[in-house]
Amino acid sequence: MKKTVDYQKLRGFNYTQPDAANDRVFWAEYHHDIVDRDMGYAERLHLNSARIFLSYDFYKENPDRFLANVKDFVQTAWKHGISTNPIIFMGFRFREDELPWSGFMLEAGLKPIYKTLEDPSCWYIGEKYFDDLYEAIGHEEGLLFWDIANEPGYTDNFVTWYDEEPSYVQDYQERPNMELLRYRQEKTWEIVRHFCRYVKSKDQEHDIGIGNIFIFETEPSRTAELVDVIVFHDYFPTRKRMRDALEYAKKMGEKYGKPVLDNEMCCLARANPYDMSIEMHDEYQIGWYLFELMIGKDMWSRVHGVVYPDGTVRDPSIVAAIGGFFRNRSETAIRSDVNQEDYVKRVSILAERTLHAARQNKGSDHSQDVENLLEVCEYAANLLEAGELVPMAYPPTAKIAAYRRQQNVDAMEIEDYLTELMGTLKKACHIIE
Repeated sequence: MKKTVDYQKLRGFNYTQPDAANDRVFWAEYHHDIVDRDMGYAERLHLNSARIFLSYDFYKENPDRFLANVKDFVQTAWKHGISTNPIIFMGFRFREDELPWSGFMLEAGLKPIYKTLEDPSCWYIGEKYFDDLYEAIGHEEGLLFWDIANEPGYTDNFVTWYDEEPSYVQDYQERPNMELLRYRQEKTWEIVRHFCRYVKSKDQEHDIGIGNIFIFETEPSRTAELVDVIVFHDYFPTRKRMRDALEYAKKMGEKYGKPVLDNEMCCLARANPYDMSIEMHDEYQIGWYLFELMIGKDMWSRVHGVVYPDGTVRDPSIVAAIGGFFRNRSETAIRSDVNQEDYVKRVSILAERTLHAARQNKGSDHSQDVENLLEVCEYAANLLEAGELVPMAYPPTAKIAAYRRQQNVDAMEIEDYLTELMGTLKKACHIIE
């Protein structure tokens, strides 16, 4: 029986086990208990679907273990009410003589394509891989739909040079060898279309989509007719640019009579903050998957991720946005006044007394001074953080906690820090002395 999916209601996340440096390591060193814990975090956030990156390389090395681990993931996630959107292919690399990615040499500014793409005779290996994957999880209740491939489109440094693409994506570099570019793009789409048809021939129960880099690959790839859901990724840096992409996505959905879905979004390094992206997708009623749930050891943790393994979070505004609450950026927003009840005056007096007492201590033991100084630092820091008067990338209270973990802290260093905090607080509250 065909599985029905309400794509508008998907509130998902991309997932890699946080103690793994990459997805091959994730499946090779899979830990049920870690996955169970992390799916618990997702459940608490009221997220409802996980997108996972499968590793053909590890499957080739140990198929039984790989398939058992993937099945355990799907079952474990489903126990928490989390469906699974597996990415079948992360690049098409079936030939034994494929060079490792690091071995590729640039050719006229364009990267070579995999040898597999130009050799259909080896594609049966990928078919066998899917057959095994389908046998392992194809009848699991938690399986939502298949993502044929992650960002398979061939690009020139993430520029497609398609007419559909906005000019601001292209204006950072010179136009490449277009004949070679188009040849390699079409070779890429040939194998993608092949596996769209193959997966549909084997599984009529579940939908398929393609995790396209951009929504404007939809028509040049000639895949819209083959998929059940039009999938794209969006990391645009302003509301206008994001709105243009979402409008285009809605237009594609209406043209082909298919739902649309963004299964990768949110990146601090691309001026694509979580709260903006979630708010915009919710406005357009387009389902989404955050990149990514966990902050761990992989290369993306500096710019992606919501939850640390211990359950703390990078930014509470992300959690608020997932819950549908967004920062007020309108004229009705009220600026906080942390000195409304003269607590800045109180901490100023306390800081002056504490600094004076520390200076008067001529002995060798300043441990009590350090404790007293840090107490006042925290008082000032809490006012600053409560009023959002300081950057929160490294909150003052985090620095204070780090000082408290240290042995033999220099009291004069803490005096300097307290003086700095008080200066920031008084300036923010317009206090002149």
